[in-house]
Amino acid sequence: MRTRNALVTIMPAVLAVVCMQSSNTEAQDSTETRLSAAVSTGASLGFQVSKQTTEVQAASTLAYWTPERLANAKPMLPLLNERAVAAEATAQGDGVSVSLPGKRPTATASADSAVRLYDPAQVQIQSEAGGVEAQAVGSLGAHFTSARVNQPALETIYPNRTVGKLFFTENATGINKVCSASVLRHRVVLTAGHCVHRGSGGTAGFHRNFLFIPAFRDGAAPLGTFTPRYVATTSTWATGGGVVPNAADFGMFEMNDRSGVRIGSITGFLGYATSRLIPNHTTKLGYPCNLDSCQKMQQVTSQSFRAVSPNNVEYGSNARGGSSGGPWVQNFGIQGVGGLTTGLNQVVGVTSYGYVSLDPKVQGSPIPDSRFLSLLNLVWAQRAGNCS
Repeated sequence: MRTRNALVTIMPAVLAVVCMQSSNTEAQDSTETRLSAAVSTGASLGFQVSKQTTEVQAASTLAYWTPERLANAKPMLPLLNERAVAAEATAQGDGVSVSLPGKRPTATASADSAVRLYDPAQVQIQSEAGGVEAQAVGSLGAHFTSARVNQPALETIYPNRTVGKLFFTENATGINKVCSASVLRHRVVLTAGHCVHRGSGGTAGFHRNFLFIPAFRDGAAPLGTFTPRYVATTSTWATGGGVVPNAADFGMFEMNDRSGVRIGSITGFLGYATSRLIPNHTTKLGYPCNLDSCQKMQQVTSQSFRAVSPNNVEYGSNARGGSSGGPWVQNFGIQGVGGLTTGLNQVVGVTSYGYVSLDPKVQGSPIPDSRFLSLLNLVWAQRAGNCS
């Protein structure tokens, strides 16, 4: 898919409009209103993916993604050497936490939405040398628990159904890649900045042929496929040279509707909370290709391990390439009677990087802060109904 009518948008540096509500409970998220909030932001960079109609764009993207291309997209995850990381005594962040709850789906996917994209037997992803040992702790001492999101039907239940697989083509190399992503608002999908832009500056750094498949499993799209109308990343990532850790490795999409229905109505969406990544305990979701060849959703649960410069936090994890952009969620799942009532299913980070060596078994995420909110505001502002 070729991009047309590229448009660079620079956000003001002092004022952003955020979609907020009076309470953090799911029961009250119908009270969402648009409020102004002063935040200290860096500029965000975005561009229009296409001005074609939704139907034409979706057909063009799906035509590109043949079964062979989907089955053999390469896993994405920036890797670094352990000695390149500078630990911090305290995490950075920037001020008071801003949060919104998630919301369950309100629409049912049509009977013809489910698509069989390819036979998993076509997958030719090579295992990493040595593999990843089934251990619950790595050489750094960061503990975790890792498991497949089991039973096919579970992936189509909220909140799991908000998470999916993101396919794209690297603009610089023409190589098809795969990341993970999640639905964050009615038309907003969240991933890592490196999953949308190479970090080389300007609109030429954006990848192309984006296709998001929520609840992906074994080559199937049980809730259908979705294409973006708009894609954006932070200027911190776009001008950072592709180096990790990066203080704001976030990317977001405004998605096209399907038959007049927004993606968040079909999948539901997760909430979010800024400046809550440390101390915390999270569930990290996505499609790492070292586990089940990235054909099934995986989850890793662990607590914050250490703060890393700049503005990142590391957690224990055995996930590798393909998990990039997957959400780190606090209080994930369906609560039992008498359980938690606030802060449920809120994204507090995204998978940004791992290590070259298999031994550390940790991954890092930038702390969502004012740069995250600036990016979210940019995407929300593209069209009425993105926010509420």
